[in-house]
Amino acid sequence: MYQFSLVILYLSCYSFLGWIAEVLYVFVTTRHLQNRGFLTGPFLPIYGVGAIALLLLVYPYVDNPFLVLLSSVAITSVLEFFTHLFLDRVFHIKLWDYSSERFNLHGRICLQNSLAFGVLGLLLLYVIHPAVDMLADGLPPEVAIAVAWALFGIVAVDTANSVRSLSKVRPVLDRLEGTLAEAHANIEAEADHHHDEHDARASVASTTHLNTMRRISTAFPHAHSTRGGRQLSKESSS
Repeated sequence: MYQFSLVILYLSCYSFLGWIAEVLYVFVTTRHLQNRGFLTGPFLPIYGVGAIALLLLVYPYVDNPFLVLLSSVAITSVLEFFTHLFLDRVFHIKLWDYSSERFNLHGRICLQNSLAFGVLGLLLLYVIHPAVDMLADGLPPEVAIAVAWALFGIVAVDTANSVRSLSKVRPVLDRLEGTLAEAHANIEAEADHHHDEHDARASVASTTHLNTMRRISTAFPHAHSTRGGRQLSKESSS
C-alpha cells in the first residue's frame, strides 16, 4: 500500500510541477499568466504520467545519460501523440497543432518539442526526482499515504468534471468552425441575443460546461474542433 501510494504521490507531484513549467513557459513567451491544461486545478496529468513512465522504464538505466535522453524523447513523444489522438477521436478537439513546425507527425508531435521533453527527462531523473524522493522519504508512511490519496481524489474529481463538461459541448463544437475561443464567443453571443439567457444557455450547455470551454480556449488559444462544420455541411447537402 505504501509503495503504491508513493507512485500516486509522485504522479500528483509531477502533474503539479508540469503545470508550473507550462505556466512559466507561457508567461515568459507571452507575458500573460494562464491556467494551462485540461483541468481546473493546477495539475497537468500528462506530465505526471510521463514522469511515472520514465521512472519505471528509464530510471534503471540512469547510468547511461545518452540512453536516458533517447528513451525520454521516445516515451514522451509516444505519450503526447496518443494523448492528441485520444482528444481528437473522443472529443473532436485539437488542443495543439505542430503542423507549421519542421519534422512533425500529423501535427501531433514535432522534433523540437520532443527534444525539449527529452531534456526535461534528463532534468527529472538526475535533479528533480532525487530531491522529491528524499522529501517523500522524510514523510511518515501514514502521512504519505493520506496526502497521496487526497491529491489523487482531487485530480480524479477534477478530471471527471472536465471530461463530462467537454463531452457536453462536443455536439456544439461539431457544428461550429474556427477556434474553440471563437466557438465560445458565438455561443455567448447567441445567449446574449436570446430573450431568456438561461434557456439559451441550457439549449447549448450549462454555465459550468461553458466555463470549461472558456477556460480551455484561454489555455489553448489555437485549439479548434476537428469536426467543425461537418454536420452543417451534411445538413446543407441533404
